[in-house]
Amino acid sequence: GKEGARMMTFYSINLRNILRLQRAGLYLALAEERMGAMGLSVFRAIMINGCMSVSGVRDVLGYKKFGTADKQKFSIAVAKLVRERFITAITATDTVTKVDRFMQAEAKEIEKLTTAPTPKELVNIRRRISDKEDEEYTSNIVVGMKRQMTDVSTGGAPKVMIGPNGQPIVIGNGFEAGQQDQDADEDLVDDKQCFQIYHERLDVFLRNKRIVNYFAEKYNDEASVVLKAILRLTEPRTKTCKDKVSESIAAQQIVQNISSDAQLDQAVDMSGDPYFKENGTDSGSSTAARKATLGKMAFALLDVLRRDGSGIINKVDERGAGQYRVNFERAAILLRDECLDSLVLNKFSSTHVRVVRTLRDKQKLDEKLVSQAAMLPLARSRELLHELTLAGFADTVEIPRTADRNPSRMVYLWHVSPQKQVSAALRGALQGISNIMQRADQETLARAALVAKSQRADVVAGTTHLTPGEQASLQVLGKLKQQIDVCVIRLDTMLLLLHDMVPGSTAL
Repeated sequence: GKEGARMMTFYSINLRNILRLQRAGLYLALAEERMGAMGLSVFRAIMINGCMSVSGVRDVLGYKKFGTADKQKFSIAVAKLVRERFITAITATDTVTKVDRFMQAEAKEIEKLTTAPTPKELVNIRRRISDKEDEEYTSNIVVGMKRQMTDVSTGGAPKVMIGPNGQPIVIGNGFEAGQQDQDADEDLVDDKQCFQIYHERLDVFLRNKRIVNYFAEKYNDEASVVLKAILRLTEPRTKTCKDKVSESIAAQQIVQNISSDAQLDQAVDMSGDPYFKENGTDSGSSTAARKATLGKMAFALLDVLRRDGSGIINKVDERGAGQYRVNFERAAILLRDECLDSLVLNKFSSTHVRVVRTLRDKQKLDEKLVSQAAMLPLARSRELLHELTLAGFADTVEIPRTADRNPSRMVYLWHVSPQKQVSAALRGALQGISNIMQRADQETLARAALVAKSQRADVVAGTTHLTPGEQASLQVLGKLKQQIDVCVIRLDTMLLLLHDMVPGSTAL
């Protein structure tokens, strides 16, 4: 018979996902911190296999051997991973890139028009598509979770859902509500739906930790507690690290989300401020006094963060206690510049860092102004500028005095280009990761016979089959691998600061 239509399949390498493999340790630590031991086990199983259904995770973890308490922990952990979007359901649109999905949606909207769209209509169409994606992301209906029937007569709270036996389960309305509510939580996630790791969402959590650490180092741990509460409130509506600003958050909501056991008593010295000055002893119970002191200190810390010169925390509304917003773009640029300065310091010296900061603050300067601002001799300043230019951390712009552009009548102004600095730093970071991974493979290959011997069943049962020299060699290999892992994590953190966190950065 005739040969049917042929289908050609093309494959490409996703460089970002390959580089994210080096970030697996940070992802696992984040999952353990927020999801506990059971959540970590589920998260690790999905990460190792790339794509798994809940029933597949049960088989891998030996769900049938779990006790009643462990089964409940498993169900709660899976539901929490899906709700907080550590893992996301795989749909048919995942095989299409984001740009292609956007173009297809735009083409469908244009087909509805009777005439060619005007530029203004195109802008409105693209805005509607973007708003629809944001609405789907922030919706309470998460793909992979079972739909729940709601009782509109009681404010829309979920009251009835279909149980595993096909019968309706009444929740919170009498009829053994406690046990039925527990069973509903256990069967909330669709067992047949496949899930994968949501890397962009995890990068948001890592970025927030970097911002918290920045304020902890600049001020104190109490300031980081307040900032952590702010960032936790922004997480539900933050999709990726490319978001420039967060939604506005009420100050009262921030204070309410601070842990009651947070030690904020000595965070800020308010003895000289008449607005915050204490008038004698607090009245009422100790709990009420504790809450009043906590709220007072939290508002004081919010004011300190708002007045910080970094401009990361902004107050956008003065009504009542005010509303605050996080400028993620400003935070990303600030952390990026700090990372670049540390690279210059490690590669050159503190004097080079002074020159780079001078150019960053003053923009374009000639050699004489650079030497004056950096308080360096002119010859030394010229030498440092040429070294920075060769490394890619500084650049020049030519301004001709005459139309013939004669070099002798040319003015050269020095400046720093963030894009070129990041490109130079990324080349070094990626080359460093490649070299380190090659070193790890080389060390393992050199001891391949010894590693194979150590994995034999009789050797695993007891180390008596290994000589002291072989045991020492294995210890050296283990320490070397540990050092290599630490180096890779540091370089990957640099990659996160220089590229992944910055809005508007191009793809690698």
